[in-house]
Amino acid sequence: MLERIKRFALYGDTDAESYDSIKRRLEESNRTIAFFFASVASVLIFAMYLLSFTKECFSSSRNVFIFGMVFSLIQVAVSLAAKKWLALSYVSVYMAVSVFLIYGIAIATITRPEEQTVTFMVMLIFVPLIFVDRPIRMAGSLLTYIIAFIIMAHITKTDPVLSVDVTDAVIFGALSVVSEAVVYRAKIKGYVLENKLKVMSETDQLTGLNNRNCYEWRITEYQNMFKKAICCVYIDANGLHELNNTKGHKAGDEMLCFVAECVEKQFGRRDSYRVGGDEFVAFAADIDRDEIEKRIDNIRISITERGYHAAIGYEYHTRKSLKINELIRLAESKMFDDKAAYYSTFDRRVRK
Repeated sequence: MLERIKRFALYGDTDAESYDSIKRRLEESNRTIAFFFASVASVLIFAMYLLSFTKECFSSSRNVFIFGMVFSLIQVAVSLAAKKWLALSYVSVYMAVSVFLIYGIAIATITRPEEQTVTFMVMLIFVPLIFVDRPIRMAGSLLTYIIAFIIMAHITKTDPVLSVDVTDAVIFGALSVVSEAVVYRAKIKGYVLENKLKVMSETDQLTGLNNRNCYEWRITEYQNMFKKAICCVYIDANGLHELNNTKGHKAGDEMLCFVAECVEKQFGRRDSYRVGGDEFVAFAADIDRDEIEKRIDNIRISITERGYHAAIGYEYHTRKSLKINELIRLAESKMFDDKAAYYSTFDRRVRK
């Protein structure tokens, strides 16, 4: 039971690994939403500030409007900074929550203590649902502002308004905590499911490397992701057809998995792909040519020691003008040359 409560409070009823897999997306989403709402809030509060000079009923809230504008502009700056440092997205989120709830408290207890509170109750229900975070963290934030409102209400209000507002704060506060937890759970589980489907659509089920779909989606990224040099390594596992015919498909699968393991070890999972039945492609950005050749040699040695063979070609360029498709074509062409050289030393009957 305690474990279930922990999972719900910390990870929206998922688990730590699943939550971590979507954490970056949550940060980016929260940053974008916080920036939008901070920008809108700055404009609206400024409009109300101007209105306070023409409408007597708003004049008593002028200092609150000034506070809201300054706080919102600071939040805009933090949201922009979070684009570079995503960890600041959480600062931006709770600044957004703070500016609305503090504004609601100030209006209710400082400028209009004689009136029954509406603004704070609306903010209490609405604002938390805009973002997505660990349920326990948002719940703690909401409870802090509920307590702050009750304290300020006792200082500035009198019965019967005081009793009504405190009762409403408790009721609406409880509803807010429950609703944000339920909504966050649904959103987090939805993000996790979407992420799992995305991973499945981009992952080769046999080797665990990125598949052809992922390769096609990402190749254009490599055109601009390097500063000094970009390298494409094209690898073909020789003898797959023969191995399948003589020892069975399980043996062929074992060879492909081993070659994939070697490629991933040298070039990392993110930049390694299985693009065909026995073909693999890897990319390396801003790595010296000597290091590339060393890694390729490591792959050859490992594969040979296992009793397999792979044809390998690579193309290394420092020119930004070189199109990525041309880089891949040149690497593939060199792989075919290496493959031809290999088969020229063996009986032609082993050709695929």
